Amino acid sequence: MQKAMNTIPESMRAALGRIVSAEDTITSAPVAGLMAAFGRDDLDPRPGDPLPPLWHGLFCTAKLPPSRLGDDGLAKDEGLLPAATDYPDKLFGGARFDFRHPLKIGEDILKESEVMSFEMKEGRSGAFIVGLVQHRISNRDGIAVVEENDIICRPSAITGSSGAVAQNRPAPPHDAIWSRTITPDPVLMFRHSAVTFNSHRIHYDRDYVKEKGYPGLLVQGTLIARLMLEMLRVEAPDFVLSSFLFRSGRPIYDNGAFVIAAVPDVGGTDIAFRAIDHAGNVGMTGRAR
Repeated sequence: MQKAMNTIPESMRAALGRIVSAEDTITSAPVAGLMAAFGRDDLDPRPGDPLPPLWHGLFCTAKLPPSRLGDDGLAKDEGLLPAATDYPDKLFGGARFDFRHPLKIGEDILKESEVMSFEMKEGRSGAFIVGLVQHRISNRDGIAVVEENDIICRPSAITGSSGAVAQNRPAPPHDAIWSRTITPDPVLMFRHSAVTFNSHRIHYDRDYVKEKGYPGLLVQGTLIARLMLEMLRVEAPDFVLSSFLFRSGRPIYDNGAFVIAAVPDVGGTDIAFRAIDHAGNVGMTGRAR
């Protein structure tokens, strides 16, 4: 363990325990924007309406000028997670959410983000670092949401993958109770990046991903997670969500449709989700309780 810790860059070790705070007001416009992106036409969110789970990510986002962004569109040093020269590529590995009480449109909120840990890992393509960041989102009634993010930091790499678009459409798995086929078109992905102020070029800049050798634009993990909960809202409108987690496995690109499949347990209190790409690979798993 000590040997692994010695390989964590000093800039990261110095960031352990760092807390960054942000304040915002939950307004209707971003909520209506994401509703429209998801194909809903009941675009009349009003003050006092509950904010859908996971949609707190539309608020307290960092608004950085271009001078503070790297070539990939991400922050060079966002004030929370430091830059690491040997591990410049950041990916979202997964997240866990504890919903304690609802957030509502019109409320003022406080987000406290804390760097919890860094851990060295070894994968098929070499060493990488997994950072754990905890976000605590509060309103006047106290902490409403506790969110933990796994941030993967990797050396820069060229994948060399083909940019061919897949023609086949994935079939829902046989055990799926609910399923939905998603075509990750540029409008959906652009709108999601815009409403969350996500400037990572891997999600919208086709020239950039071609240069990097990716087979297409990377579908945002948080977009897939929100689509899972959008399915839950449609299929089980009375389900009261207390916790949700998702884990990214294989990247899902926009070079083909993908399926979101869900299997509720017998009591209907625990729902397992899978996102399956056009080749039948599970790209993401999720669980709602």
